[in-house]
Amino acid sequence: MADTGDEQADVLSERLTLGTGFTEDERPEIVERFTALGKRLRSHPPDSVDLRLSIKNRGRAEQKVTLECRLAGVEPLVATSTEPELSSALTEVREDLIQQLDKLKTRRDPRHDRPHRP
Repeated sequence: MADTGDEQADVLSERLTLGTGFTEDERPEIVERFTALGKRLRSHPPDSVDLRLSIKNRGRAEQKVTLECRLAGVEPLVATSTEPELSSALTEVREDLIQQLDKLKTRRDPRHDRPHRP
């Protein structure tokens, strides 16, 4: 059975902790924005994934958004953004973490990283 967007959102919703600077009222919008991240995390058992999102100096020029991902048996992955607009910062940390997860997958399964031979 294939994963649906709802199942991925459920995993994100269950495993995402909103830290400093965010409220629970913002959770649905954040989970929706991070749906593409949920697709990357589906290869990991849901109970082995912990995500933490926090923001320092919200709404100020020195605003910093941090998204930390802990996976069983792997060093923590951390994505940060200093974008002044919150929606841009969330997109930036999501995309950065997706890239890190893709690199992690390539390191774990190097045969997918080899060039195709004719």
